Amino acid sequence: MKGITSFWEKENFGKLFIRLFLGLFFIASGIRHFSGGISALRILGSIFNAIGITLWPGLWGTFSSVILVLSGMCFLIGFFYRTNCGLLLLVFFLKALTNWYLSKNFFDGEFLLNALITLSLFAFLFIGAGRFSSDGK
Repeated sequence: MKGITSFWEKENFGKLFIRLFLGLFFIASGIRHFSGGISALRILGSIFNAIGITLWPGLWGTFSSVILVLSGMCFLIGFFYRTNCGLLLLVFFLKALTNWYLSKNFFDGEFLLNALITLSLFAFLFIGAGRFSSDGK
């Protein structure tokens, strides 16, 4: 019974579990925006209106989708973990800010999801990727 309890006391397995499923979530989110066509990319690019960038929302949407897919893959394997957390944090913070600005409702489901992911990514900046990552830290 000692082997089972020692397995559950390892924080690196928890970090691996979180990295795998959130990485898949980020990849799926980026692919969903790509598969929606230019209109979905323009909607995603409009999140940059929150910081005053209103020019070429399709380009910024493509940029955000590429960040979601590539950083999601790197997040999944733990490669440049904190850099990718920062990039994903920027995208999801702007998404949460835009959702709150448009709905003015803290109980809006999309705002709550984006705010939760933003806070989680902020915490992951400090937690690190764990031992089971390509960085191995």
